[in-house]
Amino acid sequence: MYFYSGKLSLGKYTDTDNFIFVNDFGYCEDYSKMFTCREGGRLDYQLIYVKYGTLTIHEKNQKHKLTAGDVCLFRPTEPQIYSIDGENTTHYWILFTGTAVKRMLGFFKERSYHIGAFPEFEHFCRSLWSDFQAEQESAELLLDGALITIIARIAQFANQNEKSNTELSKLRPAIEIMKSECHIQRSNDELASLCGLSKFYFIKLFKKNIGLAPHEYYTKLIMDKSSNLLLNTNSSINEIAKLCGFEDALYFSKKFKKYMGMSPRVYRKNNNFL
Repeated sequence: MYFYSGKLSLGKYTDTDNFIFVNDFGYCEDYSKMFTCREGGRLDYQLIYVKYGTLTIHEKNQKHKLTAGDVCLFRPTEPQIYSIDGENTTHYWILFTGTAVKRMLGFFKERSYHIGAFPEFEHFCRSLWSDFQAEQESAELLLDGALITIIARIAQFANQNEKSNTELSKLRPAIEIMKSECHIQRSNDELASLCGLSKFYFIKLFKKNIGLAPHEYYTKLIMDKSSNLLLNTNSSINEIAKLCGFEDALYFSKKFKKYMGMSPRVYRKNNNFL
C-alpha cells in the first residue's frame, strides 16, 4: 500500500488569473480499504482515474462503481464521498483550477467515462512531480500543458460516447427492463426480441456500448441493488436475497462475496457510515 502526493497541496484552490493551474496530484497504490468523506466537496476540481480495482462513489443513497479504466470528475463544492472496500485498488488524482476550466470541462456530462488504459494520467501523477520539484522555470507550464492534454483525451472519449447514443437507443428497451426488473434474469433471446434485434447483433452491440456481456450487466445491477438494500434498509439477508431474485440466501451470499470481496453481513457492518 502506497500513497503519494505531488505538490503537497501548495497550489491555489479557487479560480485565479491563470488559464489553468495544477494544485496537487498523486496516487494511492494497492489500497484495499479507504473511505473519503467531504460533504462540502473541495474548492477546486478533482479528476480521478482508476488503474485497477474498484472505487465506489456514494451519492444520495446511490452507488456508482468506478472500475479499471474509468475517469470521474468532481466539481467545486460537489460532495465527495467514496470508498474502497476489500479489493486492491490503485487510483490517481489531479486537483486543479483556473479561469478556463469550467468551459474546458463543459463536455463532462456523465459522472464518469470509461477510457481504458490511460498512460498519460499515470505519467502525470508518477513522473512529472520530479520536474516540479526541480523548480525549473518551465515546471508549471509543463504540468498545466500535460493536464490540458489529459482533458483533451477525455473529451475525445466523451464525444465518441455521444456518437454511440444511436446504438444505445437501440438497446434501451432491454436496458430499461433489466434495470427495473433485475431480479428476473431474461434470456438473451428475449432481450434481443424486445429490441427488435437478432441475438448475435444484440450481444455484440451490448458488449460494445455497455462494456459487459448481458449476464455480467445483470450481476452488476443485482449487486448494486443488494448493496443499497444492505446499507439503507433493515431487511434481513434472507429478505434481501429474495428481493434480488435468489431463493437460496447462502448462494446469494457466495455470489455477493465473490463480487464485493466480503460477505453481505460484513459489508453491512463495515459500511454503516451513511
